[in-house]
Amino acid sequence: MSWRGPMEVDAPRERSGRLRGRTVRVSALRPDDRDAMWGLFRDYYADVRRTDFERDLAEKDHVIVLRDTGDGSIRGFSTLKVYDRREGGRRFRAIFSGDTIVDVEYWGQSALHWTFLAFLVRQKARSLGTPLYWFLISKGYKTYLLLARNFPEHWPRHDRPTSPRAQAILDLLSRDRYGDAYDAEQGVLHFPEPHGRLRACVAPIAEEQLVHPDVRFFAERNPGHVHGDELCCLGKVDSAFVVRGAWRSAMRPLKRWVRRPLPVEGEVPALTASQEVKL
Repeated sequence: MSWRGPMEVDAPRERSGRLRGRTVRVSALRPDDRDAMWGLFRDYYADVRRTDFERDLAEKDHVIVLRDTGDGSIRGFSTLKVYDRREGGRRFRAIFSGDTIVDVEYWGQSALHWTFLAFLVRQKARSLGTPLYWFLISKGYKTYLLLARNFPEHWPRHDRPTSPRAQAILDLLSRDRYGDAYDAEQGVLHFPEPHGRLRACVAPIAEEQLVHPDVRFFAERNPGHVHGDELCCLGKVDSAFVVRGAWRSAMRPLKRWVRRPLPVEGEVPALTASQEVKL
């Protein structure tokens, strides 16, 4: 056992630049965790207040906390709520994603995606026989792309109309949560007072990005996103989604290995954040 003098303390750990995700209950968050989350949220969203942030957080069930693997600081988070509802006499479960933000220095990493995927798979395992959906609202195209690229069945979408069943579930959840702010015809939330809008520097849509059909669809369907309007969306967590996620998880180490650059003789290769495999 080593001994240290009375003035010796552990040196502060350095930031690694890599994220690790963990899902915890909101009730388990410490006061300093909440302070860090609020600081991030305030930095990336305009027209937000701490009281509203805390009230929204309190009514959620879980939160995905993203910490730097080095110094342990919180660099991102996503709040979650589980809904058990019935539509047309049939039961379904929906996971609602609330406030979500990742520090720009950590963009391109997939810790949030994999942690959320694991949460969805656990929820699906607990509700076998009950349809499970991801319910989200999006004021930024990056969130919509996360849905479009990872859920084989998702709505709304550019290539086919929303099914009557999916539309009924979307309408039910959106009206239940947001009342008159929900415009069912457009599938968009309009708030009389700003409920938080992305700062212009966070996720602007450049002209060249509009050639992507999903980005163009988001911009056309939610033209008021720059003012804080939210597009209501739904993704189905079915067997195809679970199998696809399991396959990607199994292939992840191989893809990392294939993408790893060949080492220079005498050097030790290192995996950098830019090599993180996206979900």
